[in-house]
Amino acid sequence: MGGPKVSGRSAGFNPQNRFEEVTLVPSEEDSRFFPDEDRDQKKIETKFFVDASKTVLAKNDSPDIPFTYSLNPYRGCEHGCIYCYARPSHEYLGFSSGLDFETKIMVKRDAPELLRAHFMKKSWEPQVVALAGNTDCYQPAERRLGITRKCLEVFLEFRNPVGIVTKNFLITRDIDILA
Repeated sequence: MGGPKVSGRSAGFNPQNRFEEVTLVPSEEDSRFFPDEDRDQKKIETKFFVDASKTVLAKNDSPDIPFTYSLNPYRGCEHGCIYCYARPSHEYLGFSSGLDFETKIMVKRDAPELLRAHFMKKSWEPQVVALAGNTDCYQPAERRLGITRKCLEVFLEFRNPVGIVTKNFLITRDIDILA
């Protein structure tokens, strides 16, 4: 399960995706193709992919969760907390819950426009939307992309309440909207 230590990442490996039927298991003689754990740490760059979702609010019907809707501007999370409950959701995208979760990030660039369109529906009744129940909406990419901030501007425009869970100080950047 080990493998080379990965610099700057919580997960040190990519476990098999439970939805994949084919598994690659290297033999002892193949070990010459894989780096030694004693060699230099390897660094894996984060890659970003466009998430072309047609909707941005996810509806939840569970009586155990205190909100009906959530919005996740990203899928996967560069924070890479090893304890994160959202890791297995990356497997539904064809990625692993290990290194892929923190190095292959799906980006919903159209999230603010999709949110605005949803709020404009006559059927929408304002209620608290959880931002972001399955990722950290203030992960490092947010500093550059600003998708969460643009979504917050839409929440403010429609005076719709929002709840935020984050571990990142970047939330203070948006205090002007949240105040």
